[in-house]
Amino acid sequence: MNTSAGRLGVVSVVVVLGLALSSCGGDDAGAESGGADVEPSAEETSPEGGASDPEQSSGDGSEAEEPKSSPTPVPASSDGPAQNWPEPEVPDEIYEETEEGALAALKYWFEAITYLQLTGEFEPVSAVSAPDCETCNNKIDQFYDLYEAEGGWYVAEGATTSDEIVSSITTGGNAGILFTLVEGGYAAHDTSGESLGEVTDETYAAEASLAYDGAQWWVLELSIADPQ
Repeated sequence: MNTSAGRLGVVSVVVVLGLALSSCGGDDAGAESGGADVEPSAEETSPEGGASDPEQSSGDGSEAEEPKSSPTPVPASSDGPAQNWPEPEVPDEIYEETEEGALAALKYWFEAITYLQLTGEFEPVSAVSAPDCETCNNKIDQFYDLYEAEGGWYVAEGATTSDEIVSSITTGGNAGILFTLVEGGYAAHDTSGESLGEVTDETYAAEASLAYDGAQWWVLELSIADPQ
């Protein structure tokens, strides 16, 4: 029988097929190996985020700047007027219809008149003086005229109040304040620095009338008695 010959034929076919498949697999591996020789792209080698260069500072100059210091105040003297003198701050109470508000307005008025005396700036005291306050206008004119008309200045200690007694506020928004006024001494100088005279400090019994107009307190009038 030809059984052995048939088996040999089958084995031969299997071996041939095996060799063929092995040969095909070898070619594929060679192609992959050859692909490994290609240098990677820059995109593949860059760090995450795609930036190939190291991070650099923005350089936008956003560093916090140091706050600028206010100019140093220079008090008035025979050599010249005050410089960089701080303007008094308006107290919040001045806008309230209370006894504390009326008292705050009076105290601020004297701070502002002292500021005028030292600088020649009348706007702060005018902002709390009623237009028809005769004493207010006289004081403002007295101190402002030396700066405006004479080109001179004052060396002054300023005025302060104490022992204030506030009356009850009326339904019309009026209030009266009895107080002690201490007016510090001052000296006037002309444009060349020559003395125009001096006034010594004095203490007075005084009274002020104020009114609240729905927005703020105003000094209506000041009455100052003879020195004590």
